[in-house]
Amino acid sequence: MVVKELTFISMKGILLCIGIINFVVLAKGQYLNLDDVRRDFNKGVKNQELCERHLETLEKYAKSPVEKGYEAAFHMFMAKHTGSPFKKMSYFNGGKKLLEKQIQAEPANVELRFIRLCIQYYIPSYLGYKDNIEQDKDFLVSNLYKMGDEKTKDLLFNYLKGAKMYTEQELVKLGR
Repeated sequence: MVVKELTFISMKGILLCIGIINFVVLAKGQYLNLDDVRRDFNKGVKNQELCERHLETLEKYAKSPVEKGYEAAFHMFMAKHTGSPFKKMSYFNGGKKLLEKQIQAEPANVELRFIRLCIQYYIPSYLGYKDNIEQDKDFLVSNLYKMGDEKTKDLLFNYLKGAKMYTEQELVKLGR
């Protein structure tokens, strides 16, 4: 009887170990690192491989509104990396719709407004997606300093500072 119980316990332990190993193997490489996405945000429009890699990961794993916001941005960046006019508009409009949905759900989210501002500021006027530039600039001046995540706040500030969207006076307020 004792031998049967020990064998059962040993088998149960082995199965548990196999389950843990399988989970670790399956999870490897299937991870969304938002810090990497944030860091590479301004590179996605220039680097197709990077854009495709982040978009693929974001499409699979983005859950939060901010993650979905970056997914939307990388969708729009893909428009720059395709030759087909139909695909360009599909990528752009799909990303725009997804981003606006996230902002509608969380209109006071600083990072989502940052994403939209950056996209609207740099895209060509003929795409007709420039309506919120001044509103988002003002929102960020009034709210960036309130972000609790100092690392992300500094990253966003440095990006905005380097993008030359703001006057010196606005940058002082933005960086408080």
